[in-house]
Amino acid sequence: MALTTRILANALGVEITGIDLSKPVALADRDAMRRALDDHLVMVVRNQMLDPAQYLAAARLFGDTMKQHLSDMLMDAQPEIAVLDSARTTPGPDGRTAALGSRDWHTDHTNHARPPSFTALYAISLPRSGGDTQFANMQRAYAKLPQAMRDKLATFKTVNRIEDHDYVTAEAKARFGAPQIHPLVRVHPVSGRKGLYFHPGKTDRIKGMGHDESLAFLNELLDQIIQPDIVFRHRWRVGDMLLCDNRAVLHVAIDDYDHAEGRVMHRILLAGDVPV
Repeated sequence: MALTTRILANALGVEITGIDLSKPVALADRDAMRRALDDHLVMVVRNQMLDPAQYLAAARLFGDTMKQHLSDMLMDAQPEIAVLDSARTTPGPDGRTAALGSRDWHTDHTNHARPPSFTALYAISLPRSGGDTQFANMQRAYAKLPQAMRDKLATFKTVNRIEDHDYVTAEAKARFGAPQIHPLVRVHPVSGRKGLYFHPGKTDRIKGMGHDESLAFLNELLDQIIQPDIVFRHRWRVGDMLLCDNRAVLHVAIDDYDHAEGRVMHRILLAGDVPV
């Protein structure tokens, strides 16, 4: 069967079918998937049956893997894979129990000096209903803002920190805990397009503002920019392997299901560069 592509939404998102990533991938097919991902920022490859080693090999078609700081979720045999299992959800520092990735719109691991270029998610098990993930195109969001607002945001820098959760060990906090400063408006290293780039949950502050003022500003910005025309909502199927471009996309998991049913994703992060 030949590789086929189908656009999923005007804002972003493309579906790939007709390829088995458990087997060697032809150079032409690899290049076609890379172009699709560059063009549409979120790509889902349907109907995959991958063991952890095969999943790692498939993810590496799109870049080098990087270490994650979700210490207690890393797979013993393949520590570059984090197992995100809703049945293991525990309360956060605020006492609220929320599935990982569902607290706020975000881009992954902004507490790293070189945050990931892509996040790969592979659907292992799903609840009977719910558990979708939403993705928002931050390049479109930025382009829609008034010029005066774009000029203002271009001067802002965020100070990012590691999250304070039980699943992050003291060793990981020491290794990845140094504050990292990133621009709020990021230039994509491939396309050259500008987009908004931030993670409210990891933002200690915007330089020149206090913590509370910074989060209030970012939440107000989110309320302004998150509109249907920049969002794609992915309805998962078991066997989906999805890649999201962290450099241009925010995402949030929808926590609308029974955690005990076990929404299980295997996550891999691919190495990125220093945001500019």
